[in-house]
Amino acid sequence: MKKDFELMKKCPLFDKMDDVELNAILKSPHTKIQDFSKNNTVIAEGSNADHIGIVLYGAVQIVRNDYYGNRSIIALINSPQIFAEVFVFSETEAMPVSVVSVTDSRIMLIKLKNILNDNAERNSFYIKLTSNLLRLVTEKNLKLNEKIEIISKRTTREKILAFLMSQAKLNHSDTFTIPYDRQALADFLEVDRSAMSAEISKLRAEGIIESRRSQFRLISNNDDQ
Repeated sequence: MKKDFELMKKCPLFDKMDDVELNAILKSPHTKIQDFSKNNTVIAEGSNADHIGIVLYGAVQIVRNDYYGNRSIIALINSPQIFAEVFVFSETEAMPVSVVSVTDSRIMLIKLKNILNDNAERNSFYIKLTSNLLRLVTEKNLKLNEKIEIISKRTTREKILAFLMSQAKLNHSDTFTIPYDRQALADFLEVDRSAMSAEISKLRAEGIIESRRSQFRLISNNDDQ
């Protein structure tokens, strides 16, 4: 429990909360902590949308499957970020997506509404938690808008380049490692894997990128000078 407490301190949901407040959350009957192996389902589509998840360590993917079983990766959530908060506070009854562990992970699941109700009279606690939650939801919406901008590109080539440029900007470098293997990248971009791989090969042949597995380098025109 001590290790979980220290990991909680790193989570932006609990920013500026003191040890007493953190302990109240950790020891609440509305909080549970579970370990998940790689590829295990953390929250299944269709289950009750009543828990906010916190990745204490590891990583999870938010995944949607359509009627025909085609997978789309909505987001990758790393430690110490949160997930499923939008569904909990939008009054969604059932989860429209699944949450899958992509590494061995330790996850804190919290019925946050219950905890807020239990501590409604503790003004400082309530304000800190709701303010942090609002900030995180806003930041996540900005990231979602970035993904929408990427997948709204007309062609697979344009989607790949838009994604790679966003990763270069995120890493402040033209050389970076993306958080997806080839299939996961295709699922994130919502394109056919074979078509995507063919476009990546073309981009390499044209001297626009260098790549090896999940490692990429964007080649600028200045590199030829």
